[in-house]
Amino acid sequence: MSAFLSTVVLDSGILLSHGPRQQRLVLDAAWEGPLRALSAGPFDAAAFAAAAPDAGAAPAVLRALLARHLVVPDGTDETAELRASLADRPESSGQDPADHAAGSWPATHYGLPQRLTTAAAAADGTGEPVRVLLIGGCVTQFTEEPLHALGRDLGLDVRTTHQWPAGSAELARTVARVRPDVTVYQPAVQPFLTALFDGAHRTDDEERARTLALMKNALTIGVRALADALDGSLGLVHNVGPPALSPFGRFDFAEEYGLRRVVAELNAHIDRLVRRHPQLMVVDEERLVARHGAAALLDDLVFPFGHHGGSVDPSDERPHQLPALGRALAGEYLACLRAHRGTGRIKLVVTDLDGTLWPGIAADDGFGWLDGDATSRWTHVGLHQALSVLKSRGVLLATCSKGDEHATLGVWQGAGGPLLRPDDFVLHRIDWRAKSANIADLCARLGFAPEQVLFLDDNPVERAEVAAALPGLRIAEGPVHGFRELLLSSPELESGRRTREAGRRTDTTRAMLRREELGAGTDRDAFLRSLNVEVRVARAADEDLDRVAELFNRTNQFTTTAWRTTAPELRGLLTEPDTRLHVAHVSDRFADYGMTGACLVRGGEVTAFALSCRVIGLDAALPFLVAALRDGADGDPARLTGLGGRIVATDRNTPARDLFTAAGFTPAGDGTRHTLTSAGLLPDLAALPATVLTAAAAGPRGP
Repeated sequence: MSAFLSTVVLDSGILLSHGPRQQRLVLDAAWEGPLRALSAGPFDAAAFAAAAPDAGAAPAVLRALLARHLVVPDGTDETAELRASLADRPESSGQDPADHAAGSWPATHYGLPQRLTTAAAAADGTGEPVRVLLIGGCVTQFTEEPLHALGRDLGLDVRTTHQWPAGSAELARTVARVRPDVTVYQPAVQPFLTALFDGAHRTDDEERARTLALMKNALTIGVRALADALDGSLGLVHNVGPPALSPFGRFDFAEEYGLRRVVAELNAHIDRLVRRHPQLMVVDEERLVARHGAAALLDDLVFPFGHHGGSVDPSDERPHQLPALGRALAGEYLACLRAHRGTGRIKLVVTDLDGTLWPGIAADDGFGWLDGDATSRWTHVGLHQALSVLKSRGVLLATCSKGDEHATLGVWQGAGGPLLRPDDFVLHRIDWRAKSANIADLCARLGFAPEQVLFLDDNPVERAEVAAALPGLRIAEGPVHGFRELLLSSPELESGRRTREAGRRTDTTRAMLRREELGAGTDRDAFLRSLNVEVRVARAADEDLDRVAELFNRTNQFTTTAWRTTAPELRGLLTEPDTRLHVAHVSDRFADYGMTGACLVRGGEVTAFALSCRVIGLDAALPFLVAALRDGADGDPARLTGLGGRIVATDRNTPARDLFTAAGFTPAGDGTRHTLTSAGLLPDLAALPATVLTAAAAGPRGP
């Protein structure tokens, strides 16, 4: 046990703390006896498990104790380690080791200690580790406990490190030391906001404008330093939630630089700064305040404007905040991480019609409900709007409903008003079959796993039938009026920054389906030539990298290695020697499918190749690969000799496994690695059905 360990027995358990390191943990009361027994001297993991009240929980509890330095390896010189730690992190101690002057930040660690129950510890060990670095004031410290709890619910083992704001060099050192998966940056801490908010009523517009300009400059420096330090990992930048009150009251509008304008300009400036860096996202305090209410989240009804902490209990004298803000922010941090990574991304929303997308039975009742002003009218119009938003993000829509398809689609097509039309959906399944069978057919037709599909239905019996038949399918529970909030707030339905290709995905998918129907039962080669397929191949430009990252991250079928990446990582790779990145734009007589292919050659090997499922049927992969390799050789075919290709088999990338063999590569060993022994073995592009156009685009190509 650490020499600095202190324990306090509580009604709810035992509190363990390490004062110098500001670490605390609460365990169930059953751990008190075993921990006191183990404090007599050194022990190993086996002895710890033997003494534990639950042997299954012992590994997780021991990891938690080690992570907080409450337990240390035998022989550790804790004093020396503390000195080194304080020298490296002067802001944590409130002292500058160089001159022992008082620092800018308090030594107090705010927030409630994490509670690790025996039951949670026994179930621990399977969560994905996620390191979260919190840079900010006490508001970020109060997110630590909810981060641990919410993370466990999502299957994540969240480990947090807090640092008070510091200079650019210190920020870079901390990021290098912690190596976080996500860094939260709260620049608008109390000293920052006090200068803007608390004296606003004592200054004129001109002085407030000058102060605002200085704060914008400080934000520019801070956000740029954060982006430089992260080296491609995710960074989350807080904006500023508007206070519930203004020093100018109801006449805030009369001030040229009233509080509302100051907050708006700060947040617009943060947006502009963050947009420049693809690895950064905004933690939108303003949206959280709008959703939950300033009085529920913030403390300016009681404390000065600039304090900007969570709501408080005025009768509690301890430094504290009520849990609402910490929970809301922790949920937002993890939602941003999931959206950024594409974790659990939903690609298709299947919706019931009668009773869900509209009230009643459309084939019998029609759409007269649109002429009224009932609550249910606006509820269903709001659901249509939410689905329309998802369509613009690239999420596909389909219907699955009981009824007569001809009658339902006929009356729907003639409906006016602000509704989606049948053509906004890629497929319809309106009949009397079991809905699970129809949804399974939709998945097979579109190439989606059930885990990538969300089902909406007002009928709990239908939801239960689908859930029993299709394990893994996402099903929206609850009443219809809750569906809109789910669709517009779930990170699984946010696909990152919007792209042109995403906005056209419904049209290009419908074109793919029409093409497949026409091609059924015909000579494949002749049919492909009749489509006038064109593959335009170019070296990726910097503005292509967001879309290229989306292709590598979203593609599960025609992908050689299922490699996942980010635009900043790609940008970094393209500075390396012998690295080439090509993109493909594919079109046929039905549609222009946009940028639908990416090929990365690095270090003499095709390390990643992805082609959108919408153009797999056009046989565009082989001509794209051949054209990309030849263009990358810069006119010297000999450079292709010995080029490697690698296949990493997944449960879904069967279509891509023969790509290198078809291109003339020779498989070796178990068939996962291939080698091109001569450029002359590459197929003749003129003999392939697609027309290939090659143009080297300006942009990052590697030295």
